[in-house]
Amino acid sequence: MTAAEQSATVDAIVIGAGFAGIYATLRLTAMGLTVRSFDAADDIGGVWTWNRYPGARTDSLHETYCFTFDRDFYNEWAYTDIHPDQSEVLRYLHHVAERFDLRKLYTLSTRVESATFNEATDRWDVRTDSGEQVSAPYLVTGLGLVSAPIIPDVPGLESFGGELYMTANWPHDEVSLAGKRVAVIGTGSSGVQVISTIVGSVADLTVFQRTANWVARTGNRPVSDEERQGIRQHPEQVWDRVRQHPAGWPWEPVKRMALDTPAEERERLFEEAWEEGGFALLYKTYADLSTDKAANDILCDFFARKIASLVDDPVLAKKLTPNHPYGAKRPPAAEGYYEAFNRSDVHLVNLTETPIVSFTDKGIRTSAGEHEFDVIILATGFDAITGAFTRIDIRGLAGERLNDHWAEAPRTYLGLMITGFPNLFMVAGPQSPFANLPPGAQGQADWIANAIAHMRSDGIVRMQPSMDAEIEWTAHLDEIAEGLMTRYGEAAGSWFTGANVPGKPRAYNVYFGGHNVHADRCDAEQAADYPNFKMSQPVSADV
Repeated sequence: MTAAEQSATVDAIVIGAGFAGIYATLRLTAMGLTVRSFDAADDIGGVWTWNRYPGARTDSLHETYCFTFDRDFYNEWAYTDIHPDQSEVLRYLHHVAERFDLRKLYTLSTRVESATFNEATDRWDVRTDSGEQVSAPYLVTGLGLVSAPIIPDVPGLESFGGELYMTANWPHDEVSLAGKRVAVIGTGSSGVQVISTIVGSVADLTVFQRTANWVARTGNRPVSDEERQGIRQHPEQVWDRVRQHPAGWPWEPVKRMALDTPAEERERLFEEAWEEGGFALLYKTYADLSTDKAANDILCDFFARKIASLVDDPVLAKKLTPNHPYGAKRPPAAEGYYEAFNRSDVHLVNLTETPIVSFTDKGIRTSAGEHEFDVIILATGFDAITGAFTRIDIRGLAGERLNDHWAEAPRTYLGLMITGFPNLFMVAGPQSPFANLPPGAQGQADWIANAIAHMRSDGIVRMQPSMDAEIEWTAHLDEIAEGLMTRYGEAAGSWFTGANVPGKPRAYNVYFGGHNVHADRCDAEQAADYPNFKMSQPVSADV
């Protein structure tokens, strides 16, 4: 590589090739900007490139797990199932990249190691692990909420003599688990999907559970022709419902309260939502389940009775029943998860009773003894939300490190920008809404594109939120979270609060005030000409 090839200048740099990064790249290119985009994976797809494990599937609904910026393009694509699996989502993202000729803008299999704001040039200087240096006035991140996997800090992992896999970095080649003794460590979203999928095909399955999880049914089924046709005839109705829903779902927000409803009616509605599966229990039943502990207790009692009815062994059922509120941590979904534990070849190891001491050449040693395996699958979660940022050396004004700025907690304004880090824009970054990702990513990338257009038209070289705005947003985010079941997140070991990562500062990492409320506030900020931002023109233009 020549010196010229190692150092390049463009209008914008984008990090990420998932929904957030792809749409940011598309949007900025459509504005006429020159863009360089990077991703560590060997192909377009973001989290769906890495998470190829058995059973990987979105629990968002098919008609909303896509982009909606163009009606004709929206109607070009059709998912097979109401909850698309990994392979279909990946094909969709490839379709987007090819349809809009985005691949030529991406440098893949390349990690961004550092990004430094150059105060002399008002540009971001970015260095990759290949030694390439790229400079641009605008840096846009689409790093993903769960893209920094955690490897257990337990001795001996490298000594295991069998097959070792991570759900967050599953091999591209086919993995055969049939007839093998398999361990799965972790019962988060990926763990419960793997467990439910491989049970019955492996010779023996042992589940290592740190924290029991409320696991709803998926309710997955094929999309009917009638459903698909109805959506294609009136897609704007779907998009409007998504825009107005707190979680970005195509449902009308519910207003009825569980505590105001007779017990028999509550039970009927819970049963309907259970059969529908996914997030229906939380978003289609009652409005007070996330705000009132007494209402949430009623839902948890219903759920606990479901677990007891599905698991034959009462003692085992009790171990599989969480002691935290539903929604205190990210609720997963899987088909047949609890029923799997009725099999004689499926075993549960409760890590609160017998923690892992070490890995061995033959398997896993707990405080109660050694378990031998042919395969160990690590479904051990992520340093979520902030982890993908803190693994890059990002430096803003006066050389301030982002890791220092976030030493006690992430701080942003609207989850879009950070004080002291001009022209660094984040799509689905820390303190952005916990909601269906594609609609939020599209809206946030549109906001970013409009902000950059404003800067360019007005000769602005630096844009950053005021410190007061950052403090106010963080206080608002904390106040909202403290009024919800998320306030129990630390006890539940939730990545919402960073409690799943030893030593990580405890803080609310996502906004729980609603996708719709956040979008309204972003729109208002832009319509009012960015009153909570500091704008700087070139020194020579100052009066």
